[in-house]
Amino acid sequence: MRKWQIGAVAAGLLAVTGCGVPGGGGSNDAGETKDGDGSIQILGAIPEGEAVGLNAALKTFTDETGIKVTYTPSTDFTTEIRTKVKGGDAPDIALFPQPGLVGDLTASGDTLPLDDLIDVDKLNDAMIPGLMDSVTIDDKTYGVPIRVSMKSLVWTPKNFEQSGYKTPTTWDELMSLQDQIIAKGQTPWCLGAEAGADTGWVFTDWVEEIVLRQEGPEFYDKWTSHEIPFNDPKIVQAIETMGDIINKPKNVRGGADGTLSEPFGDSPLPLFSNPPGCEMHRQANFITTFFPKDVQKDLAANVDVFALPGDMKDGYEGTPVLGAGDMATAFTNDTDVVKLMKFFAEPDFGAEWAKSGGWLSPSVEFDNSNYSDPMTGEIAKLLQDADTFRFDGSDLMPAAVGAGTFWSEMNAYVGGEKSAQDAADAIEESWRG
Repeated sequence: MRKWQIGAVAAGLLAVTGCGVPGGGGSNDAGETKDGDGSIQILGAIPEGEAVGLNAALKTFTDETGIKVTYTPSTDFTTEIRTKVKGGDAPDIALFPQPGLVGDLTASGDTLPLDDLIDVDKLNDAMIPGLMDSVTIDDKTYGVPIRVSMKSLVWTPKNFEQSGYKTPTTWDELMSLQDQIIAKGQTPWCLGAEAGADTGWVFTDWVEEIVLRQEGPEFYDKWTSHEIPFNDPKIVQAIETMGDIINKPKNVRGGADGTLSEPFGDSPLPLFSNPPGCEMHRQANFITTFFPKDVQKDLAANVDVFALPGDMKDGYEGTPVLGAGDMATAFTNDTDVVKLMKFFAEPDFGAEWAKSGGWLSPSVEFDNSNYSDPMTGEIAKLLQDADTFRFDGSDLMPAAVGAGTFWSEMNAYVGGEKSAQDAADAIEESWRG
């Protein structure tokens, strides 16, 4: 699910049936470009309210080139893009929130490789390490990242370090910090997972973060693609590591049962009480929209943030980041579309979007002074400093697993109804079908 938008979940990785011929091509080969007609149609899952900055950036492109660009938001992108592609009515460009769906359409021969159309080497150098892996298929590139979100963030009350707490840089330091906070009579974590029918995704995020840190990105990729079974001992260990945090006495506000009943949007609010009701809250950058209005007006003055540490003992040595994002993929190879894809691929793309808020650049070369508030710039720097990026694992799994049994079985585990092993076994069984 695009949890950073809290949008509709997904059937993102459902297989694409048929080999529809897209409006501008119908082959997995870019071929020679043809002249454009001065207009470009884009379909995407970015809602109209969030697309203000996107449209501002597209206006800059139109002003520079004279090419008219129309962006159409879809409320059911996965279904609509599949239907359009199969019916021979694909847009010129689509903005994909799920990289797996790019892979599906590429496998059916409907997307265009970009290697002969744009400078892919330059694009790879500019992007956050690991991000391009999701749209690189058989050594060819099929997408340009245009925005990302960062999930691996820990929010704290303002002046966290002035209160005597040192920002942890390793997992062991984070675990020791928990003990230090408890010893001072305070609560380390706020954590809430209640989200109606979607309850459970907060727990799956925690497990994904831990798998990425305990085992590294290569193992993570094999797990999310089911080359490694869900009930592998290392996955069970990751679930138990999450359990060690949630079940540790006095470690989480409200205890394990409280995490199941506390709405995820309300869960960070105790950070802002006096004294704070907790000292840390792990959540993606979108969570700021749930902060009190007076806090939102000046985030930098009211809250601090640090990256969830990597460097787990005997685990992956580095700073991995879990996140989400949107990828621009072309279905037409005319000269107008090529110009826009090159525009998307520039390291400074999105300056207008940055000023409107609610956006993070996927480029390590982006000028962070463009962001509308200092906190977003600080988060962008944390993202740029990461040594590898991976997409949310449940978004990469079949919907029945990633947005189904993975959620429900983590709820059962946290609620004490099942062991980590039993929960993992049930998820594995559902994946095998």
